[in-house]
Amino acid sequence: MDKKSFATIRKFKTEDINKILEIEEQAFPKTAYSKQTFLNYGTSLPDTFIVMETGDDIVGYIIFDRGGHIHSTAVKRTYRMKGFGRILFMHAVKCVGEKLWLEVRSKNSGAIAFYKKLGMKITGKIPNYYGKDDALIMEISHKYYH
Repeated sequence: MDKKSFATIRKFKTEDINKILEIEEQAFPKTAYSKQTFLNYGTSLPDTFIVMETGDDIVGYIIFDRGGHIHSTAVKRTYRMKGFGRILFMHAVKCVGEKLWLEVRSKNSGAIAFYKKLGMKITGKIPNYYGKDDALIMEISHKYYH
């Protein structure tokens, strides 16, 4: 049976931190968030810091706010391209109001392609947001999925 059949979505718990840090290091080796940053998100956004797990393994996470801003999202390397990122994204879409939006490195073609596949559009650019790399602002209207 497909591993996705056993995936569950739940709120972040403090004891998840080491697995979240492992995923973060894989996804963002040069700019990984610190343990304290994740713990702060757990406190400030307790209802929208979401993890996905299969059995006792956390496969990914998404952190967003009620205004629709995705602060961070990543899927563990061994679970990528299996639909888990899409499931996390769809969970966030259902929880927000008008739109969901995020910043993505302009040079991160894989992430940009993934977000476009989900229906997101590039709506702006922030020069040098990531040091020498620009951020593209991508968004999707909640109505897109209704």
